[in-house]
Amino acid sequence: MEKLVLIDGNSLLNRAFYAMKVFTTKEDLPTNGIFGFIKLIFKIMEDEQPTYFAVAFDLHAPTFRHKRYEGYEATRKPMPEELACQVPVLKDLLRSMNICMVEREGYEADDIIGTISRAFEDVHVLIYTGDRDSYQLVKENVDVCFTKRGVSDLEHLTVKNFFEKVGLEPWQIIEEKSLMGDSSDNIPGVKGIGPKSAMELLQKYRSLDGVYEHLEELTLATRKKLEEGRESAYLSHELATIDTNVPLSITKEACRLHVPFSEDARAAFTKLEFRSLVDSSFFSAARTHSVAVKTCAIADLDEVLRDFADVTEFAFCIEENVVHACFKETEYLFPLRDNFLAPGFFPEELRPALEVFFSAGHRALVPDVKALAHKLDDYGVKIACEAEDVSLMRYLIDSSRRQSGAQELTKDFALDANLCAYAVKLSYDDAKEQTQGTAEEALYRELELPLLYILLDMERTGVRVDLGKFPVFSERFNRELEQLSKQIFDLAGVRPFNLNSPFQLSEVLFEKLGYNAKGFKKNARGGYSTSAEVLEKLAEEHEIARLILRYREVQKLLSTYVDGIRPLVAGEIVHTTYNQMATTTGRLSSANPNLQNIPVRTEEGRELRKLFIPREGNLFIDADYSQIELRLLAHFSECAPLIEAYNAGRDIHAATAAQVFGVPLGEVTPVQRRRAKTINFGIIYGMSAFGLSKDLDCSASEAQEYIDKYFKEYSSVKEYMDENVRKAKEDGYVTTILGRRRYIPELKSSNRNQRAFGER
Repeated sequence: MEKLVLIDGNSLLNRAFYAMKVFTTKEDLPTNGIFGFIKLIFKIMEDEQPTYFAVAFDLHAPTFRHKRYEGYEATRKPMPEELACQVPVLKDLLRSMNICMVEREGYEADDIIGTISRAFEDVHVLIYTGDRDSYQLVKENVDVCFTKRGVSDLEHLTVKNFFEKVGLEPWQIIEEKSLMGDSSDNIPGVKGIGPKSAMELLQKYRSLDGVYEHLEELTLATRKKLEEGRESAYLSHELATIDTNVPLSITKEACRLHVPFSEDARAAFTKLEFRSLVDSSFFSAARTHSVAVKTCAIADLDEVLRDFADVTEFAFCIEENVVHACFKETEYLFPLRDNFLAPGFFPEELRPALEVFFSAGHRALVPDVKALAHKLDDYGVKIACEAEDVSLMRYLIDSSRRQSGAQELTKDFALDANLCAYAVKLSYDDAKEQTQGTAEEALYRELELPLLYILLDMERTGVRVDLGKFPVFSERFNRELEQLSKQIFDLAGVRPFNLNSPFQLSEVLFEKLGYNAKGFKKNARGGYSTSAEVLEKLAEEHEIARLILRYREVQKLLSTYVDGIRPLVAGEIVHTTYNQMATTTGRLSSANPNLQNIPVRTEEGRELRKLFIPREGNLFIDADYSQIELRLLAHFSECAPLIEAYNAGRDIHAATAAQVFGVPLGEVTPVQRRRAKTINFGIIYGMSAFGLSKDLDCSASEAQEYIDKYFKEYSSVKEYMDENVRKAKEDGYVTTILGRRRYIPELKSSNRNQRAFGER
């Protein structure tokens, strides 16, 4: 039997909205609800393979229920603005997919679904909803798939399993609501009759009529409630009954699902930045284009170079052991080989062509200049021409976007996998159009692109390490781990166990040793957490917790800075990778190994830094800013007292202490200065009175008093911070002094904690 899927549009969009974290397009349109909704219907299409598909929506107009009962849905909260704005966008998206949408003034989506579910006898109907009202529609060949939590946790109800799961028959759902009411729709029911009483009455008397026919059998109290609530009960029966005779002129053919979706749909998905969803079986594999693909052999090289003779701009990438170059409406493929029997090129055979491609006078469009330069180093080729970094351009447009290689870009543009370089060109054209004349273009040209070549040089150069120190540190740390393990096992009084197993550790601490677990969270396996926060709390009283914390510290030093770095050393040199595109703020990061995160404040950290040594005849020079965040704050906020303090060379933390604690500058104690330092940096990062009170070990009210005094003295700072939040809420992003944008979708969240996070 063919399947017809019916979707309760408003219900599932609402579920998806609250199930997905907030995210927006670069135009600041919230799309989390739409994204979750589409993901769900794609899963339904994949799992059920329906022939027909329709989505029903409520209209913002009174229904026959509102006219019958003024209080209907009166207690329902209005739809949040960030969800309401997604409804018309979702409808436009469904239209582009040619999915049947049904809505009718005066009726709810439930009534429309109920009517369609009864309209066609020769199909198996599957109703997807988060509204329990639809349970009453279950019958032979009509199932309800109820979203219990979020959008993915579904309960599939059929005529066969309904009674077992619900305890009633489908038609009795109306009778149940008549008695107990429904708070979500403000259906009154009978006052004093709850779910348990309603269930007991219906199991005995079947229906509302049956209950009222046997009032004399009930207790005096129940009978009184029912007698007083008779009118309300029958009104509720009317309100709870889904109308399956809505006047709709809809045919089965109008509900037919058309897959793959059209190019219009692809464009709509791309506009909403749903790139991961476009890469699915619901869209055609490739889009039309005029680019030819030519796989080259060594004999073709002279002809390729003749074709390239008058080319100024070309796209290039290396993907899965194939070199791609696209120019003059042709994508040239040069397969790489590692033995004489395989077809293609050894790197040295391709080098002459690569040297021509990347010679001065050309412009190369590539997905990642730095990564490509390292690859070309292996071939003995240098980039001597101008190069455009497409990933870097896309990152500056939206720093939250994941970095894409050329293969991923083919999916974005619905191209054949062989057209990697052409996809790079299309992506460059798209990014160039978006950044033309903007602050992002200046940031790209004046800062990020020049910086790229400095980082490339740093990566090539690398850092020298002292190979002789690795075994020394390894022996030292392993010896300490062995000693710590023995002490821990002795204190626990148990046989050796896996100290890296949270479950076994929790068992020893909270069951064997019986430590107080009050206030500690349990993990998924039912044991108590053994996080650093928990152990630090236990360490106030128990030696074993202090030893476990030290064990973890030493183990991390060993695994990260000794065992982790040693395999990465080539000769005496370690080459890290500096990432320009790994953070949403533009901050550089370092990986394999992370040279930015070598500890310095502990004795071991300072010792570990001795692993890194300068080359012969060179020195390491260390430079740092003094209170850079506070200096920036003084500059951006134009706060006169802060600027004056810096210009006069005063100790800014002591100056803040004098203001907050009300003492002369010369009488500020070291303790007061330390507390003022905590206040200075805490306020910069939006710390609440509660958070500050924990750091200062004082009451929340005292911490709030410090914050109030700070903002009274430095009122320009408060104005600057408030204006930042106001502007970010208005625009959806903040902008740095160099024009870099940071999108903050959390500011649009209906969740108070998420909004507060965005404000910080």
